[in-house]
Amino acid sequence: MMYFISDTHFYHENIINLNPEVRFKGFEIVILTNLLKVLKPEDTLYHLGDFTWHFNDKNEYLRIWKALPGRKILVMGNHDKDKESLKEYFDEIYDFYKIIEHKGKRILLSHYPAKDPITERYPDRQEMVREIYFKENCDLLIHGHVHWNREGIKCACKDYRIECINANVEWNDYKPISEREIDKLISYEKAKN
Repeated sequence: MMYFISDTHFYHENIINLNPEVRFKGFEIVILTNLLKVLKPEDTLYHLGDFTWHFNDKNEYLRIWKALPGRKILVMGNHDKDKESLKEYFDEIYDFYKIIEHKGKRILLSHYPAKDPITERYPDRQEMVREIYFKENCDLLIHGHVHWNREGIKCACKDYRIECINANVEWNDYKPISEREIDKLISYEKAKN
């Protein structure tokens, strides 16, 4: 089984102040507990960026992460600066994107959406996502980066006719998204068209 998650932001203490309506003291344990409930040794977990703020593991979040069953693959986000240190926690690391095949569909994995209308940061990276999506003939984009907001805007990828899922933990009750959920979305979009 494949799972997808993004924006865990371990040890990012200020994130609670930045988004107090959905981030809370101890959110890291909730994320790790949710992962422990579903992951099996044969599973693959794709982390779509913004893994940890630093590697001083005073609360042992990173030790627990490392002990999670299954393969762990990182597609780096804007806060993932130290690739050498990250190698200790992931089986594979990709700088900007990875494309996977799933049931005949091409899925683009990236930290960045095709369009972030909330902060409008990193427009060059969003443009690259759009270019890769169409050049590689992708059917779905799974991304993170866009955090919970009162407007309920997860992204604006559909402005470019890009089907997407935001894997940021803040939108998904601090749980990973399973490939079954991806299958449901693909089936729904296919039935709609």
